[in-house]
Amino acid sequence: MSRLSIDPGFPDASSRGSLVDQTHEEILRLITNGELSDGDRIVIDRIARSYGTSLIPVREALARLQAEGLVTYERNKGYQVAARPTPEELERLFEARLVIELGAAKLAAGRAHPEAIARLKSINRRIARSSYGTNFEGFRDFITLNERFHIELVALADNPPLADAYRRLGYHQKIARPTYGRGPGDVKRFVREHDAIVNALEHGDHDALHRAVSAHIASGLERFDLAPSTTAGG
Repeated sequence: MSRLSIDPGFPDASSRGSLVDQTHEEILRLITNGELSDGDRIVIDRIARSYGTSLIPVREALARLQAEGLVTYERNKGYQVAARPTPEELERLFEARLVIELGAAKLAAGRAHPEAIARLKSINRRIARSSYGTNFEGFRDFITLNERFHIELVALADNPPLADAYRRLGYHQKIARPTYGRGPGDVKRFVREHDAIVNALEHGDHDALHRAVSAHIASGLERFDLAPSTTAGG
């Protein structure tokens, strides 16, 4: 069982979001890069001492990671790193994502405001003009921007329970681990697929939107060498 190693360059709370967000990101980095392995204990007070903070933000960050499926909690054992997702679990994750995003797209088609379309285009331009590596530090921006694009897409349905269900999947956090060592994949392809989704939304084309969302999620399955099932097809 490895010991928790804390990056001494951990930024000050005032420089990048809240301390909870920073703690969440740092533990996610440790898990993604393999510095914390499956089953490793995560000791709250050790992290708090390393960061020079109280226990509260560490507990909140771990609770978020638990909701995302990256850590587990057992009474008398505390928090541990969850097992890496199996190929079958990844495929189920993509199936759930497909159902949610297609449902949201169906509700959003024809009623997306120009401001929302502009936000999606802006996020996609940022994805396109960045470069990415193969460790967490190298592809973190892609994970963040891609998550934002899809959260904005689901939000167009104007259905809070649907948006909450998407966030609870923890999709973008879960795929960080299998992404390590290979990077985000064919980013230009993902950008084109995002463009197709936005174009279909802009024109209120339900059929084109269904095809674009389905094709985009199917290509994500291919990225992890998973054979798309009929559920994930066009």
